[in-house]
Amino acid sequence: MTTYNELEYCNVAVWFDRPTLHKMMQAFVKAGFNVAWKESKAFLHLQVQTAEKSYTLVLKRVKDAFKLDESDYSLRDIRLAMILYKFIEQAKGHAIVKLINEKQIVVKNIRYGEAVKIVEIKGAERKVIFEKACSVTMDQVIAALKRRDAEERIPVLRLELDYELSTLYDAIKENDKEQIKQSLELLTQLRQEMLLLEA
Repeated sequence: MTTYNELEYCNVAVWFDRPTLHKMMQAFVKAGFNVAWKESKAFLHLQVQTAEKSYTLVLKRVKDAFKLDESDYSLRDIRLAMILYKFIEQAKGHAIVKLINEKQIVVKNIRYGEAVKIVEIKGAERKVIFEKACSVTMDQVIAALKRRDAEERIPVLRLELDYELSTLYDAIKENDKEQIKQSLELLTQLRQEMLLLEA
């Protein structure tokens, strides 16, 4: 298994609800970091103190959600970096993550919590290790660009996704095949809309 000395994050865009944010703070504390935060009407400043350095994550408050966005972070503490990586995936966020060691750099483009492209760079060599096929149509892209209410729509869309996942869970328990089919179709549509709005 390859070990890395440093992780860099750029183009970060992650929406956290309050329970997920609390879980991330608990994970930082469990890993042995000192955590402090200051919350105002507009922002939440989360300060994480490692043995060597203090890092501040600034989250913008949008209604009941918190958005970590357009931030670049270079983290030398791998435990801290991996916790942040885990929660970017868990919160279905977006980021470009560079995993760096002496021999190589691996660049992961994460969209909606999963890697869509992984590139390995060794010296002058650049190799695409993985690339996910695009399933979004041009009409969907144009429709998303025309939307001006994306910041308000995303939290609502998250609630719709949660509700539909709950409906799907109940349908699976009751073996309601018709509802399972309807829920899966709706979840696919909602997921594509989320991908377009958060892009």
